Formats: sequence, structure tokens, C-alpha cells
Amino acid sequence: MIKEQNVGEADRLIWILTGKYGLIRAFVHRAKNVQSSLLSSTQLLSYSDFTLYQGKSAYTVGSAKIKNVFFGLRDELDSLSTALYLCELFGVLAPENADAEELLRLLLNSLYLLSEHKKPVRLIKPVAELRGLSDAGYMPDLVACRECGTYETPTMVFNPASGSLLCAEHGAGAPGMTMSLGAVTAMRHIIYSDAAKVFQFTLPDAGLKELNTATEQYVLAQTGRTYQTLDFLRSLPESL
Repeated sequence: MIKEQNVGEADRLIWILTGKYGLIRAFVHRAKNVQSSLLSSTQLLSYSDFTLYQGKSAYTVGSAKIKNVFFGLRDELDSLSTALYLCELFGVLAPENADAEELLRLLLNSLYLLSEHKKPVRLIKPVAELRGLSDAGYMPDLVACRECGTYETPTMVFNPASGSLLCAEHGAGAPGMTMSLGAVTAMRHIIYSDAAKVFQFTLPDAGLKELNTATEQYVLAQTGRTYQTLDFLRSLPESL
């Protein structure tokens, strides 16, 4: 469950990311009652199996069985803030009434890694951003320099607006971000690797900082909007 909204004194409207049907809106009646069996299974960031009944404008939750609530997210503020940001982002990227298996798997894997502290937040976040955008149809062209086809130079220029690369020669003075080859290689790994291996790379802190800046700017440029959760994440001490 990636988003919620209070409705009246006792009900909630929730947004569920599903694999088969994409993003679904559903009402949860009496959800805020402490005795409700739906209280924990429909909370934000929970992963549950739902039984839904279709109404005129939205579904109604009949039952929900919780599978994971990612308890570890509450251990560290940056992990929780990143998880909330990714939920807001995927709520924008996910289609309605269409397949979203790749987006769902990516989000669940990201939440798991954040919850279990398996990977640095600085690595999980840009992977989820860039791979999520790519899965949603916003894949950048990082194969080679857009002008001459050069595969790599010691630095390259990435343009978030066009999603393209330029070599050091053609990137001189061009709009975009100058990036180290290591950060560019990581971006290529994120969008072109098998889904099971997408988190399997390492970068030094400086490279991860470059990568985070690039993927954030790509998110903002391609979706054409801001994210309150990202603004909050950036405000944290030693934020990404």
C-alpha cells in the first residue's frame, strides 16, 4: 500500500500497487477503529493480499492478509523517508488497469533492502529511481555519445532533460551534468542489467553522490513535477 487518505471520521481511501492491475484505489471502511481486522494490513508501506469488491468509482477492501510490514524501515529516518519517497514516485509512475509486475517487484525489493539495511540508502534510492523510470517507459539512452557514438571517455555529460549522453569532447559547454565514468557505468548497469542483478554493484561515496544527483534530476525532468517526500529527504542532515 503506497498512499492513503482519510475519509470522514473512520474510513480511509488507499492506493494499492498491484502486479496485474497496476495502481488501484480502494476504500477501507472503519479502518481507524482499533478493533478493525484491517488496521495493520492496510497501513502505509504494508504488503498484503487483498480481497476487493468493485464499486462505481473505486474498490472496497473486503479483507486483507498481511505479508510484510517492513518493520526495519522505522529504525532509521533516512530509510523511512526514502521508502515514503519511493512510494510517492511509484504512485506517479504506475499505470492504472495495466500490468505493473516490474514496478511492484522493484518497489518490494527496494523496501526490503531498506528495511533490512542490506545495501546503503545511497545505492538503493538511485536504483529504484532510474530503473523505475525505465520500467515505466522513461528509459534514457546511455549506450554511447549521442553525437559521435563513442562508448566511453574519462568523463561524460548526462542531460536529464533529453536522457542522453555526450562524450567529453562533444559535452564541453553543452547543457547537462559532467559525470565520472564510474557513475555512468553504474547508470548503465541499472537500466540494462537483469532485474535480479540491478542492485549488485558498488561505487565509492563520491560516485554514489554523483549518481543520486543524476537520478534525482532525471526524475524531476521526466515526470515534470516535484515530490514533497523528496524535499523532506533532502532536508535531513547528511541527506542524499
